[in-house]
Amino acid sequence: MALLTVRCITINAVNPTALAAFWAELVGGVPADSCNGFILLEPGEGRVPLLFQQSEETDQRRGWIHLDCSVADLEAAIGRIEELGGRLVERRRDSSGAWVVMADPEGNPFCI
Repeated sequence: MALLTVRCITINAVNPTALAAFWAELVGGVPADSCNGFILLEPGEGRVPLLFQQSEETDQRRGWIHLDCSVADLEAAIGRIEELGGRLVERRRDSSGAWVVMADPEGNPFCI
């Protein structure tokens, strides 16, 4: 029996509205104001919601938590992420496979 169920992933953001819009383009859903500087993005049935909270902290220590994502077409996804303001950080490979590290517009890393 699992002790915890991931209910939501909370992401600090200087501009929660803009960051939620970026992620909505990637995972689906419509960002909704949840009051007090929080923007909730529910991508749909069976998928983990993302909650963006207002933060004035601009500390550049990124990567304490990041999202691991999958896509059908890696190169198309990279292109779309870059169009939306994200950036390619690096391409990685090890004995278990290959992946790409991306960053959202505020520098938060995620892998695809």
